[in-house]
Amino acid sequence: MKTESPLSPEFIKAVNDYYYLMKMEYPEKGSLKLVGDRYRLSTDLRTILYRGISSPQKVESRKQRIIINCPDTISIDGYNVLFTLLNYRLGRIVFLSNDGICRDAGSLFGKVPDAKLFNDCVFLLIDYLGNSVESDVRIYLDSPVKSSPEHQDLLYKTAKSKGLPIKIILTKSADQSLLDDPSGIIASSDSAIIDRTEKMILDIPKYLLLHRYHAELLNLEALLR
Repeated sequence: MKTESPLSPEFIKAVNDYYYLMKMEYPEKGSLKLVGDRYRLSTDLRTILYRGISSPQKVESRKQRIIINCPDTISIDGYNVLFTLLNYRLGRIVFLSNDGICRDAGSLFGKVPDAKLFNDCVFLLIDYLGNSVESDVRIYLDSPVKSSPEHQDLLYKTAKSKGLPIKIILTKSADQSLLDDPSGIIASSDSAIIDRTEKMILDIPKYLLLHRYHAELLNLEALLR
């Protein structure tokens, strides 16, 4: 039987074993398979390990760049932020990684299973930007996502209703566009992006889930021994 609970003794052991391997700089995917198979972890729990536990070196670099307020131009990984919020609304696992960044194990792969909840997340994001960000905003959406033109239109209409001048850009690769963007701040939890840049990191989902929903998120750092 696979381990299902993120608070089970088996999963806590798995977190610490995986963290040890990351600390020793073993390959991530091989380590994930080794630990996942040993503790018979479910797919969701393997995803939590992979996205949620990083080496001390990476954690230190990321934590030094996390900011709370945004005084500068910001570039946003649109689907990354919106899908984290959506996964929470769908009741899927959302957690704080050991670098302090909010991530999820929802694995939506560009699909929106509930349009109404997605619309709510768009409104929540735009409302946050209108009240919290005093700067230029660019939101990048991956154009290969099936409904990206409709989502772009929805974001524009919602922003217009709030009187918020922002740019929503469809691009083949939001990852690359974020890296190429001249702004000094990005809003994304994607480690592949974060570790390839020295830009500051604004964790919008974490702020919204903790302050708007008062969410009690699983904190992986607290599970480390």
